[in-house]
Amino acid sequence: MRREVISTMVAHNFYENIGGPPNMLTDDEVLWLPFPQTDDPPLYYLLVAIALIPLRHTDIITQLYAARLVSCFLYLISILLAYGLVSDLLPRNRFLRLMVAGFMALLPAYTDLMTSVNNDVGAVVVFSFFLWGCTRLLIQGLSIVNAIWVVLATGLCLWTKNTVFVALPLLALVTLMTLLRQWWNRNVLFIFVGTCAVALLTIFDLGEVRYWYCYPYQLTPLRQQMLNAPVGKGTLAVEIDPENARRAAFHFLLPETVKHLQGKEVTLGVWMWASKPTTIRPPILSGAISKEGTNTDIGIEPSFHAFRFQIASDQVFIFLEPYTDQQERVIVFYDGLVLAEGNRPLDSPPQFDNPNGTTGTWGKRQFVNLVRNPSFEESSPGIRPWVAQLLHRLVSRVTFRPEENIAAILDWERTSYIYPIAIRRLVTSFWAVFGWGHVLIDNLWYEISIWLTVIGFIGAIVQIIRSMSKTLSPPTCWALLFLGIAMIVVWVITLLRPLPLYPWDRTFIPVARYAYPVIIPTALALVAGWTAWPWQNVKRWSTVTLFIWLFILNGVSLWRIVSFW
Repeated sequence: MRREVISTMVAHNFYENIGGPPNMLTDDEVLWLPFPQTDDPPLYYLLVAIALIPLRHTDIITQLYAARLVSCFLYLISILLAYGLVSDLLPRNRFLRLMVAGFMALLPAYTDLMTSVNNDVGAVVVFSFFLWGCTRLLIQGLSIVNAIWVVLATGLCLWTKNTVFVALPLLALVTLMTLLRQWWNRNVLFIFVGTCAVALLTIFDLGEVRYWYCYPYQLTPLRQQMLNAPVGKGTLAVEIDPENARRAAFHFLLPETVKHLQGKEVTLGVWMWASKPTTIRPPILSGAISKEGTNTDIGIEPSFHAFRFQIASDQVFIFLEPYTDQQERVIVFYDGLVLAEGNRPLDSPPQFDNPNGTTGTWGKRQFVNLVRNPSFEESSPGIRPWVAQLLHRLVSRVTFRPEENIAAILDWERTSYIYPIAIRRLVTSFWAVFGWGHVLIDNLWYEISIWLTVIGFIGAIVQIIRSMSKTLSPPTCWALLFLGIAMIVVWVITLLRPLPLYPWDRTFIPVARYAYPVIIPTALALVAGWTAWPWQNVKRWSTVTLFIWLFILNGVSLWRIVSFW
């Protein structure tokens, strides 16, 4: 079956611009198919499988078209869900519900995704169903029908794809908002604020070590304070046990620092000790040539160790992977990490000028420490280890590891470059990127799309402020607030998918299909923004212009798809 599937993909130029097809003339290796989905939740694939039962003896192309018909049917359902949601949200505004449904029907990239064989199709439909149920719950109030609707939709999300597992925390949010709406008073407000504060304090911790990462997560806090620490009070604790013998902490040098050090020799020093005497691997400066360094014996008292390296790469990071052979739990402690330019004495520690370890004297020469937060004195917010453990158990194939992503978000100097790239990719792929993200139209059309998106969201903010003060009822305001939160959460999670930007991972720039589960509130915001003009003639012409643009974009997209394939 793999050969038949790959042969059809080759025949239709699927592998063009993405590295070429696998070699089908060999039996020495398993033929590679892009990202098998066998570990994904099964709901969408069950629907497709049911449709293929009568066609199980036909060729793969016929089955593909049948599967795409299932997706096309779900695509039409998503448009009906949009019409229904906006009807309940704004029952007097028939114009807006038609605009939202029409926009979704004419959005090229959305149509392309929703007529393909992809479990994102199922994720969009079940999450749209969930959002509609939440909207009814907030507008109509708590009832048996609405409660069953929302709970059932949440279960469908958990059975469809991990990109819509966010329905679970949103279920808790909509429940709290419903209770607030129906029994609003000062006491309920205090309970709500108190519940949110307790939840935040339970989930998050302010004692994580800044600029440092750990994988896999550990239940022992990575940053620990000790009065007898060699430098300051902060230390880094890496827990090693038989199940996680290769656990490591790592720290990335900034690109400008690495550029300055290219080809130069540096000296890396650190204080190390452990909860019991053991032999560990020394610190590694990845991206540099080691001058010396073998396994190191350490005891229960801090001892200083130093190593020389020569920088030989444009990506350099410090890798603390103790890796002990002991079959018992051991905690290895690090403090006073120093990376100084040039050859420094290996047998004597530096004298730091301050507890943070940023500058000092080593070998009778001044130095500036090239490691950020070298003595682990700076703390930062992070997710508590037990929460990370729970999330890893609940979610298979985790693409969003919160403990590492929070560390990467706060490591702004290292990761900020990715956000403009990712935002542009998300906006352009929302409108018209096809195939496996490798079929593009001319850049002019993307520039126009970006400006239309900016204008739409600015207009949406103006429209919401103006409507909330005049025409919208309190239940509608609650529903709009929830839809806005859901939209922002899903788009932000999608934006953060490239993180934590480890150099050994392929940098993944996300596309908008991961955020299409909130296509309805996104389309509503854009359409409402474009039609936010107070003058009727301008409003009418802006509507006409929007749909003329969509028809032109569809024509350009069709021409590009036909010419490519």
